[in-house]
Amino acid sequence: MKNILARGGIEFIAVLLGITGSLWVDESRQEKDKGKQLQSDIIAIHNELLSDIVMIDSNLIYNQKMYNDVINLLSIMEKTKINQDALDTIPFFNRGIETRSYFGKKSAYLSAKSGGNLNRFSSNQAIQEMSKLYDNAYARMEMVNVAIDDFLYRDSKYRWYAGYESRGFIYNKDDFEKKINSSEFYNWASATSSLLESLIDIMKVTKSKMLLVESLLIEMIDKNIK
Repeated sequence: MKNILARGGIEFIAVLLGITGSLWVDESRQEKDKGKQLQSDIIAIHNELLSDIVMIDSNLIYNQKMYNDVINLLSIMEKTKINQDALDTIPFFNRGIETRSYFGKKSAYLSAKSGGNLNRFSSNQAIQEMSKLYDNAYARMEMVNVAIDDFLYRDSKYRWYAGYESRGFIYNKDDFEKKINSSEFYNWASATSSLLESLIDIMKVTKSKMLLVESLLIEMIDKNIK
């Protein structure tokens, strides 16, 4: 009887150990799969971020040039009256009035976030900084872009203000010169310069955050590869 009980106890322990071992292997495999998925998500986010950095660099250069041309225009207006013959010598009147808005790519980040992987590793510094970048900095950048576009293009006035758009349709020289030397035009140019300056500043701050996240992501990728 004792032998039977002992044998039964050993079999029970063996079964229990088998179940425990199986659960451990399954959990280990799941954790490994999660790690692989996170690595895949990080690589996808990093690739999109690299593309965004190239884009924001290009847009910063363009917006800075636009800002410089507006500041140059204001400087001239403060010193002298602009006539039609001077239009060719003023850079502002030889380009279209526009800004290069920046709307970063977020598809890889949103996909990883919806999959729950980022929440599981939320204590990681790279994940934390990434969330700040996409959920805060990118969102703020988008709001500024919309506000500036609304100011510049809310009606057809910008075509007159721009000069470049209207100079091909100068039917009345005196009327045209009156418009581009008006206080209304000066105030519009001044407000435009302030908005451009704000846009450039925010883009620079956003870029610095992008570079930080990019460096942290590459560290995560390298550690997993090694």
